[in-house]
Amino acid sequence: MKLKRTYSFIYTPDDHGPVRHFRVPRWALYVAGSVAVVLVVLSGMYGMGIYAGSGWLPGGSELRLENNQLAVRVDRLQNQVEGLRLEMDQSFEMQNMVATAVNLNPLDEETFAAGIGGRESLSYLDSEIPGYDSRQPFSDEFSGLGEEVNLMLRQARIQRQGYQAMLDTLSSHKDIRCKIPSIRPIDIGWVSSRFGLRDDPFTGKGRFHHGLDFSAPTGTEVRVTGDGVVVLVQHQRGLGKVIKVDHGNSVVTVYAHLNRQDVKKGDLVKRGQVIATSGNTGRSTAPHLHYEIRIQGRSVNPVSYILDSYASRN
Repeated sequence: MKLKRTYSFIYTPDDHGPVRHFRVPRWALYVAGSVAVVLVVLSGMYGMGIYAGSGWLPGGSELRLENNQLAVRVDRLQNQVEGLRLEMDQSFEMQNMVATAVNLNPLDEETFAAGIGGRESLSYLDSEIPGYDSRQPFSDEFSGLGEEVNLMLRQARIQRQGYQAMLDTLSSHKDIRCKIPSIRPIDIGWVSSRFGLRDDPFTGKGRFHHGLDFSAPTGTEVRVTGDGVVVLVQHQRGLGKVIKVDHGNSVVTVYAHLNRQDVKKGDLVKRGQVIATSGNTGRSTAPHLHYEIRIQGRSVNPVSYILDSYASRN
C-alpha cells in the first residue's frame, strides 16, 4: 500500500463556526517531527552539561570542571602546608633544646611566631628556589596559604641563622662539643624500643617511653656519650641499676637496667669511657640498655643527638 503524499486535517470549532479543511504535505510532517526530535535531544544534552559538568559545552562546563579540580588541589596543598607547619614547630623546639645544650640563649617564641625580619628577609630565597619570587602577589584562592608559606620561609631563615650561631659556638669551644651526648652508648646491639608512645610490655596499655632501648647481651660495655660528672649511682625499683651523668647546661643522660656500675657519684667521665655493663635489672623483660637524654628535666628523643658509635671513631 502506497503512503499518501498529503494528509487532510479537518478543524471543527466549538462555536458552530465554519468547518475548515487543511491539506499538509507528507514531507512537511517529516521535517516537523525531525525538528522536534533534535530539540528534545539538544535540551537533554544541555541539561546533562549543566548538572553533570560534562565538557562538551563551550565555556561553562569545562570551566566548572577546572574549578572543581582546582578546589581539590587547594585542599591538598592546605594539608601539606599544615604538615609543614607541624615540622617547623618541632624543629623550633629542637633548635632551642640544642641551643640550651651549647649554652646559647633559646629563640624567643614570640619572635619566631611573628617571623621577624620582614619581607626583605625572603630576597635570598628568590635565587635559591626556582620560579619563586617573594614580591609576586598570590591569587585570591591562595592568599591565605601564600601568607603562611611566606611566614614559614622567614622562620626558616631565622632558624638557619640560629643553627649557624650554634656551629660557630661549637667551633670555638671544644669543651662544649665534648659535653654534648652524641655517640651510641653501646657498640653492638639494635634499638628494640624507640622514643614515644608504645604498649607497656607488662600491662599492654599505652605508655610513653622516654628513651631508647638497645637490645644487647648481659655484660655489654656501656659508654658515656659525652663529658660530664656522675651525679647518681643507684639501684631503683623501675630502672634497676642506674647511672646519671650531668653534662652541664641542664643536660643529663641516664643509663638503666645495668648489670654492673663501674663509676661512683662525683666521678669525672670522658666521652666514650666505659661506665657500666648492660643487664636485666629492675622492670625489664630481657637484657638491654635503657638510654635517655634529659634537657632541663624533660626527656628528648636521643636519636636527634646520636651521630655514630664510639667504635667507628677509633
